[in-house]
Amino acid sequence: MVGFLVALLIFGLVTVARAETRKGMAFPKEWTKYKHIGSLVITDKNSPLFGIHHFYMNKKGLEAFNKGGPYPDGTIIVDTVYELAEGSGGIVNEGKKLFYPVMKKDSKAKDTGGWIWAAFSPDGKYIEKDVKKDFFECHTAAKESDYVFSKPLK
Repeated sequence: MVGFLVALLIFGLVTVARAETRKGMAFPKEWTKYKHIGSLVITDKNSPLFGIHHFYMNKKGLEAFNKGGPYPDGTIIVDTVYELAEGSGGIVNEGKKLFYPVMKKDSKAKDTGGWIWAAFSPDGKYIEKDVKKDFFECHTAAKESDYVFSKPLK
């Protein structure tokens, strides 16, 4: 019985390790300790990014953020996306949390500008996405700032 449980545990760990490798990164559990670097609202209801966005960056990238890039390997940016909840009188509030787009600098990711990209559900589960189409193509407009749109306020 013990041998069966050990084998099951090993199988589970191998499966998780393969899943993490396939998606390129795990959801950063410590993201709430990252520095808030900006927010924006996308009001185009046809956009897949429709909603309220808050961006957070780990310490690794903050110096580069203040300079406008390039970012060192290990920089992580987490975007928290909320639905738009319209109230009365033109007031807009955050609704429910929709998902977390995440980007992590890894210079080995040559096909995607040196970044690994992923999306996670509100409970931190990986969401299958086409990395080039759903992330990288949009960020090519920010190539001059190492594919990062956010900029420090002056």
